[in-house]
Amino acid sequence: MLCSKTPAKANEIKAAFGLLMLAAISSTAFAAEWPLFLGTPERNAVLEKTLAPPLELEWSYDATEPIDSTAIVVDGTVYFGDMNGRFHAVDLETGNGKWIYEARLGVPASGCVQDGAVFFGDEEGFFYAVDIATGKARWTFESLAEILSSPNCLPGAVLFGSYDSNLYSLDPKSGKLNWSLATEDRVHCSPAIEGNSTFVAGCDGHLRVIDITKGEETKTIKIGDYVAATPSVVNGIVYIGTFGNQVLAIDWRKGEILWRYSHPETAHPFFASPAVVDGKVVIGGRDKRLHAIHRETGTLIWDFPTRGRVDSSPVVTGDVVYFGSYDGNLYAVSLADGKELWKFTLGGDVVASPAVVGNRLLISSRDNVLYCLRAK
Repeated sequence: MLCSKTPAKANEIKAAFGLLMLAAISSTAFAAEWPLFLGTPERNAVLEKTLAPPLELEWSYDATEPIDSTAIVVDGTVYFGDMNGRFHAVDLETGNGKWIYEARLGVPASGCVQDGAVFFGDEEGFFYAVDIATGKARWTFESLAEILSSPNCLPGAVLFGSYDSNLYSLDPKSGKLNWSLATEDRVHCSPAIEGNSTFVAGCDGHLRVIDITKGEETKTIKIGDYVAATPSVVNGIVYIGTFGNQVLAIDWRKGEILWRYSHPETAHPFFASPAVVDGKVVIGGRDKRLHAIHRETGTLIWDFPTRGRVDSSPVVTGDVVYFGSYDGNLYAVSLADGKELWKFTLGGDVVASPAVVGNRLLISSRDNVLYCLRAK
């Protein structure tokens, strides 16, 4: 399905931000973990060190159901959900299953891990905290509609959106509501974080900036089209794709749209999230292309064609961009010029994004399989 109160624990949340930002910075060199969707709270999947192709298959894990969620990895364990409502924990070294938690309906989005628990939502509208040692639920929280939003974890708050049109902040220890903020329509995207602010956009066609501690909206910027993609925020600029066939750069402090990009030949929506690095905004489109856009001017630098739509958000490792396509392939292309470096054929449509941990890349497919690829 797609887009067709009183704050609590404020001091705890505020005190946590030093640790949060330190974790975000340390993850960008060459990740030892991938604890949340796109690797960092800012949702900018960029690693300084190159994971150089070709990669070879180390192991594969059959979930027996299609997988749309992007894997996350913490302490040598891989976590992901399948579309039949099962959430899996798999050993990174061997590919052997550790446990399976039965949710109520499909789990299309990623989770996040913190303090010995993994947090995720399902299509029934339930949000879960599952103990990573036992695979048993610590608590559950019920929203009023499906959750397709990957959560962002802070020590004092877990943030996620729901199709009941709310952004939620929950206490990760108890599952009690810190606050909720009502928007005007469904929230599909995953919240991004910069400083003490979180950012969401949704079917109401607005980018909303929310104070994490207070749960109060500090700025609203009209985009003009509905949004399913997760924003990436880098140095005060939010980059986001829309179902109006555009990619936007927005100065969120000033509330100004700096530029709008449209491909010169195609007109298709953007569902994937961008990676922002080296003067480029790299993003997949439903025109079956990966686009590299000039970060300052919003003009096209290069594009790379595939044979299926690109809903998989790219991950940049040094000078290599990895992403999946509905044509069933994982691609590696040059960041500099968009030339194909390598590809690996999976058994089904690729909706999930890659996750990179050390010299491994994890990618799932609608052929029911999670693949672990390793540098040769």
